[in-house]
Amino acid sequence: MQAEMVILVVTWLILVAIQAVTPWLSRRNVLFGVVYARNSIWTTPAAKKLRRRYLAFSLTGAAILSVIGIGIAAAMHFAATALAWIQIAAFLLSICLNYALIVAAHRKSLQLLKEMGNQQELTQSKVTVDLNKLKPQTLVPAAYGLVLVPQFFLALVLGFQQTSADSWVMILALAVETLTVLGAFYLSRRARGAVRGNPDAEPRAGKVRNSVLYYLLFTGFLSQSLLVLQLMLPNMSAEGQWWFVIITLTLTLLSVSFLPLVYILGTRRLAAKGSVLNDNQHWVWGMFYYNPTDPALFVEKRLGIGFTLNMAKTMSWVILVGFLLIVAGIVIISFILD
Repeated sequence: MQAEMVILVVTWLILVAIQAVTPWLSRRNVLFGVVYARNSIWTTPAAKKLRRRYLAFSLTGAAILSVIGIGIAAAMHFAATALAWIQIAAFLLSICLNYALIVAAHRKSLQLLKEMGNQQELTQSKVTVDLNKLKPQTLVPAAYGLVLVPQFFLALVLGFQQTSADSWVMILALAVETLTVLGAFYLSRRARGAVRGNPDAEPRAGKVRNSVLYYLLFTGFLSQSLLVLQLMLPNMSAEGQWWFVIITLTLTLLSVSFLPLVYILGTRRLAAKGSVLNDNQHWVWGMFYYNPTDPALFVEKRLGIGFTLNMAKTMSWVILVGFLLIVAGIVIISFILD
């Protein structure tokens, strides 16, 4: 129980930290999902005030949820089932709260853009570019996705050696995770490596795409490894179980912090050059991309690192609904087995 509590608390703190730094996980000419012509927007007093307000409300909300969660858990004598439901509820409420804060900040950012008036570098017209000056981009080989296959079969072997319902739930979770990561990897390879029209508007877009692809494989492999270790957990000694907790938390912290740090210290600092396409009208609340005229299925996120679906495409809804159905199926099966 103590080990589970430690993992729960650290997981919660990681979620809170990620949500708190969300505004910083975007290019410097993007403020809460609204694109501006130049990076200088980031240092304006209005932008600083908007970020400080978001940070204050985000952390305050997390603190309130923490106090409420601890109170309810204590009233239920920290029962394992109660802790699981409290964790799920707290996570969902925290995500909803921060989405609401982002939506409010996005509206303020749009208002700020209007108040700044016309920016010559920000255009809604098509941007032309000399194709001869475009540098060729390399793409992560498709065969690299096979790195996730061996551990999946190892987990199956371990699962067949156990008869508990929990082990089979973990096997199902591992199967879904492996399929999800592989699907995200192969579909994200289709993401464009440069903004439409002017590649200099999103410097290193191709490298960001490849970094995300490598990161997907790394985190997928890491998560698989931890699930395999968890399948071996019942046979471990008490000391071994604590070592498992330490290893899990250490690797999780490293994996969660590595890509954001690299992005913030590297790509994010690069300034956009030339004309920047103003497609703010296609970004709903700065988070959801909807553009029927864009053939791309995946585009670089405005908030956060990675890619998001073009919700104007039918395939995007197929992917989204399919994923939700799979997750719902896992939850239902876990309840049945329990």
